[in-house]
Amino acid sequence: MKSFVNWNRDVALPVWATRGFDPAASRFVERLDRSGRPLSVPHRAMVQARQIYVYAHAAELGWYAPGATLADAAMTALRRDFCDEAGDMASIAFSIDPHTGRRISEVRDSYTHAFILFAIAYLYRLTRDPALIGLAERIATFVMRDMVDPHHGGVVDAVPAASTAKRQNPQMHLLEAYLALEEAVPGGGWLEQADILVALFYDRLTIADQGVLLEHFTHDWRTHPDPTMRGVFEPGHHYEWAWLLDRHQRLSGHDHTQWRAMLHGKAAQYGHAPSGLIYDEVNADGQVAKRSHRLWPHTEAIKAAAVRHRDGDGEAFEDARRMAALLSAHFLDTPFAGGWTDQISPTGEPLVDYVPASSFYHLFLAATEADQIGL
Repeated sequence: MKSFVNWNRDVALPVWATRGFDPAASRFVERLDRSGRPLSVPHRAMVQARQIYVYAHAAELGWYAPGATLADAAMTALRRDFCDEAGDMASIAFSIDPHTGRRISEVRDSYTHAFILFAIAYLYRLTRDPALIGLAERIATFVMRDMVDPHHGGVVDAVPAASTAKRQNPQMHLLEAYLALEEAVPGGGWLEQADILVALFYDRLTIADQGVLLEHFTHDWRTHPDPTMRGVFEPGHHYEWAWLLDRHQRLSGHDHTQWRAMLHGKAAQYGHAPSGLIYDEVNADGQVAKRSHRLWPHTEAIKAAAVRHRDGDGEAFEDARRMAALLSAHFLDTPFAGGWTDQISPTGEPLVDYVPASSFYHLFLAATEADQIGL
């Protein structure tokens, strides 16, 4: 099989630009079946944004030149189908019907808005269209006015809210978006927004004496009352935050070395099966909570290893290589070339019967990091 980087560039990008794109609607498909055919399921704005990112970045890197046209067309369609703009704010509907374009869910989801901002950052790097930054500013205004909790900090999951509980995941991806925008448009105020979320990480999301990043909280960031959610961490998110804290450190000058090491150490110590595959969930005490294996944590481990390699860690390159090999052996090119299995059981059986487009964001971003260290 091709190297992990070459597989992304030469196999996956062409597949998802053809089978995974609807030219009539200028939209990326949500998922493919096991034969590689589009499935008729609602299209989420989050998936459009992730794929716009992939193809904009691929075009910028020279990995896939047609990606520029796809990303630009898909962003135009996203604004047409999902976006409501009024005054100084813009917000994004959650999902639409793939055939009619009719809105299915008008919920405003913070995770979705984070990825729209992330996609805008990379498309702007490619096109330098100032209208994109104007859109990002209007979306950020909506997020700050309608989604940020004014009393306890952080963003809520959605408006209207189905629950008062909070999660770390939307905070993480909003941080990722603000950092990407700061890199695209330095000095535009995006780093200040990122600083707020990093402060939240330190103040609310972690257990410092255990080196753990928690996933679930009450509305005021106390311990979640559900015992199946209380004290749970995801090793993949430990690796992802280690990578993000490095990115913030490079942009802000704040030293996150200690927490980056703690996050990596906890994930490496308790987060892997004997095979090397990464568990989906682990309890703060180190007991495995969910023994299945998603694809994406392995991509985050590659990104975290790439950062460690750049810092001079002599074991990091081999860690990244090992993760790429595990991805290739257990997840990639199945059920078809250029596809993937999103989740497997502890014994290796697929736990999903379709191929979600949403996973490409993880794979592609990890490939860009792997490429930088010569993997």
